[in-house]
Amino acid sequence: MMKRSIQVMQLISSLEVGGAEKLLLDLLDEKQSDASVEFTVVVMNQAVNSELKMRLKLMNCDAYFLERPEGHVHWKYLQALLKIISVHDIDIVHSHNTGSKWWAMLCKLCKPSLKLIFTVHDTAPVWLSVFHKFLQRVFIDHYIAVSKSVERLCEREGFVPVRQIYNGIDIDAYQNLKRHTLVERLQAIAYHHRPLRIVQIGRFYYPKKGQDLLIRAIAQCKQAGLAVHGTFMGSVHPYSEHSYQALKDLVAELNLQDEIAFVVNKTNVASVLREADLFVLPSRFEGLGLVVLESMAAGVPVIVSNIDGPAELVCHEENGLLFESDSVDSLVQAICKVYAYPEIADGFAAKALNFVKQFDISVMRQQYFQLYHQMLFKKNFLSVCALQEVTHGSSF
Repeated sequence: MMKRSIQVMQLISSLEVGGAEKLLLDLLDEKQSDASVEFTVVVMNQAVNSELKMRLKLMNCDAYFLERPEGHVHWKYLQALLKIISVHDIDIVHSHNTGSKWWAMLCKLCKPSLKLIFTVHDTAPVWLSVFHKFLQRVFIDHYIAVSKSVERLCEREGFVPVRQIYNGIDIDAYQNLKRHTLVERLQAIAYHHRPLRIVQIGRFYYPKKGQDLLIRAIAQCKQAGLAVHGTFMGSVHPYSEHSYQALKDLVAELNLQDEIAFVVNKTNVASVLREADLFVLPSRFEGLGLVVLESMAAGVPVIVSNIDGPAELVCHEENGLLFESDSVDSLVQAICKVYAYPEIADGFAAKALNFVKQFDISVMRQQYFQLYHQMLFKKNFLSVCALQEVTHGSSF
């Protein structure tokens, strides 16, 4: 008798340009070589990027778009989820953000046999009432923490059992075998002809991503006579429109219109990194920093703030540079070091290229699949034990 595949619903609130969404799509791409787990994808909200939607539709899995307006609560969405669960005989619901987590919990309330996994992406504590924490501990069967820092947060909050699984990337998609080192680039085109090209990638929400710090750092570099240019790439959502406008206003205030460009809601990360001399992650808090790994795989030297998560990826003056979080002056010093000593930055990038190999998406996929199998085995084992207890206690 053929063994049945494990049926996993990947449940996510949106399919916009973002780390969690990109991670899911990369996982689905990688998954196609293993038939032991079958994925069904459900996107809850209307917020869907057309390019990412097309990419998902081209994959070998069933995908549903419920087109729910953000914040809208109606039983029809729960009914739709339960129907999908029934049609595909779902064993496990794996949710990837707070909104999808609550819908998964409602599904389990209606169908207690479901197993729920929730991936925690950030180190910043999300405010939850005592009652909400209680519900989460009751309904969520297992947590995935994307870094050791996030794992510690989960343990402090009592969100257990938790397994730490680093996010992965498709390394081959970012590697550029034709890439010249920074020293080679400068020999071909000197700084006074082409500025040091700095790239920052992340959704335009500066309270978290810290784009304002890098903008101010570029202004200081300019004042010091350094030729630098910043490309800020990311997504703008309804909740972050004010933040994006504030960043544009800051650029105008500092007279940096010629030194800074914004690339909005695009997905061509690899091509942007291909032209970069330096990547900077100025985040104020971050669970891991997927784009740090992407930059390393692309051979781009990296500078990141010394916060939990990214600091697990960058060893200062080994495979990159750390700067003091929320300090423009510290960031400027790091940029100046790369500017003045490009051969040192090339050394960091070479070591990072070797370091990043352990974060290939195939490694993450294998660990996810192991967890899925273990959870289903535990489920079946407990069911057998319960059946034996009933049988031994009966009059037969």
